[in-house]
This record gives sequence, structure tokens and C-alpha cells, in this order.
Amino acid sequence: MKVVYKPGNAYEEINCYDFREYEQGIVLHNEEGYNIGYVPHEILSHIEPHPEEKIVFGSEETLAVRGSEDGDETEAESDSNDEDD
Repeated sequence: MKVVYKPGNAYEEINCYDFREYEQGIVLHNEEGYNIGYVPHEILSHIEPHPEEKIVFGSEETLAVRGSEDGDETEAESDSNDEDD
């Protein structure tokens, strides 16, 4: 992911693998989990995923991961069980 911040008049970017948020700011980590930077909340602009990290909500893959396809069948079964009682 890319962390964008503005320490002065220009925006700067840091590429990182992960981050952890604390009360005063965020600590950036590389793939091995080592700290590679710190950005205070006051100068943090935004965090962008790289193109390969983006998730398209509502896609078939996302729905399969959430298990919503299985949830629809469960709801249909529970409705039929209520009618039998």
C-alpha cells in the first residue's frame, strides 16, 4: 500500500506492506514486519492500495469469500422450517 502524507508544502509517499495505528499516528511495516516509518495523524493525507491489492466489492469472488451464496440457502431453509412449526 502507499501512505500519502504532507509534512510541509508538498505531498510525500511511502510504500509499505502493512501498518498499525496508534493514538498519535501510524507505524509502517515492510513484508518482514520491520518498522520502516512513522506518520503522525496531523500530516497523514490518505492510504492507497496498489492495483494488485484492490478489492472489487460485489464481484463473484468477493461474494464467495463472504459466503453470501451459502447464506441465501440457509435463509431459505430457515423460512421453510418456520412454516412447518
